[in-house]
Amino acid sequence: MTDMLDVYRSYADRTAVGLSTLCALHCLAVPLAMTLYPPAIAMGLGDEAFHLWLLVGVVPVSVMALTLGCRKHRNIFVPGIGALGILVLVAAVFFGHDLVGEWGERLMTLIGASLLAASHIRNFSLCRDHSGCECVN
Repeated sequence: MTDMLDVYRSYADRTAVGLSTLCALHCLAVPLAMTLYPPAIAMGLGDEAFHLWLLVGVVPVSVMALTLGCRKHRNIFVPGIGALGILVLVAAVFFGHDLVGEWGERLMTLIGASLLAASHIRNFSLCRDHSGCECVN
C-alpha cells in the first residue's frame, strides 16, 4: 500500500510542477501572442477562467502530494511553502486584477507558481532521498 502511495505522490508532484509551469507560461506567453497575433483574442486565451481551471486542477493534486510527502520525510517547511504558493495563486485568481492590476496579477501568479513548483521539486527530492523510499524516479 505504501509503495502505491509513493507512486501516486511522485506522479502528483510531477503533475503539479507541470500545471504550475503551464500557468506561468500562460501568463508570459498570452500577452505576447495577443500582440503578435491579434486574432488570439477571439480564441479566449486571455480569459481569466483559464487560471481558475488550472487552480481547480493544481490544488487537490498539490495537497495530496505534499501531504503524502510530508508524512514520509517529516519536513513541514515543504508543505508550508506549497501552501503559501497556493495562497498566492488563489489571491491572484480571485483578487489580483482588482487589487494590483494586470501586471501585478501576473507577478503574483508567477510568484505563486514558482513557490508551488519549488515545493513540489523539494518534496520529490526529499522523498526520493529518504531512506527506504521506493519513489518513482
